[in-house]
Amino acid sequence: MIYKEYIPSENLNSIVDTIWIATNYGKEIESRILPDGYVDIVFDLDKQKHLNSGNEIRISGMMTKFKKVISRKNSETLGIRFKTGQFNAISNIPLSKIKNTTINASDLFFKLNNSFLDELVEKKHHWEKVQIINKFLLAEINWSDLTPNKLEHSVCQSIQLNYRELDLNKIAKNHYISLRQLERRFKATIGVTMKEYHSIIRFNKVKDCIAKNPNLSLLNTAFDNGYFDHAHLSKEIKKMSGVNPSEL
Repeated sequence: MIYKEYIPSENLNSIVDTIWIATNYGKEIESRILPDGYVDIVFDLDKQKHLNSGNEIRISGMMTKFKKVISRKNSETLGIRFKTGQFNAISNIPLSKIKNTTINASDLFFKLNNSFLDELVEKKHHWEKVQIINKFLLAEINWSDLTPNKLEHSVCQSIQLNYRELDLNKIAKNHYISLRQLERRFKATIGVTMKEYHSIIRFNKVKDCIAKNPNLSLLNTAFDNGYFDHAHLSKEIKKMSGVNPSEL
């Protein structure tokens, strides 16, 4: 499996995190997609994979648990990964409705049909495919009506910076809004609750920590990342990834 990321058009830098392409030249592979805090539009560029099933282009909502996927031999998958809270730059769907699930992209974007998919498949070079994606996104965004969700994004930053502990009342107070209002706005814009987003961020922090410090004890890893103890850490990792800490 070869995985590559491509920088989107400069005008899209504030909205799109990356455009990624995964190509499988070998045998069929089963893998796990782990929660990362993003929403993606995913394109299956495999001509032999259930053609015209209506699911070759799909929107994958933010995940709070792992998902198993199968990559066929000689297949290619392209994805648009949106920065947290920025999918609503092209759609006003409440993201909480697609948490841990996928929907057909054509339900929201009539342009994302079989003709669009064929155009992507026919292009031989990755940069050509990326240009098609850039063109679609630039045309889809209503620039005159684009207003950043400053409050929700600021809350995301607060959680990222203070991922070792979560004080929702303090966050609401610092943003001059009631906790109830903040929870409602955050869930609609980001796609998950603040507690769920915190769990996703902390999971990814501890995953990186384990990768960089494989000899560090689970107890110290737990304390360093705000878990009560190693049992709490193991339970959360198992819930998010389906495997034990040592298997990450």
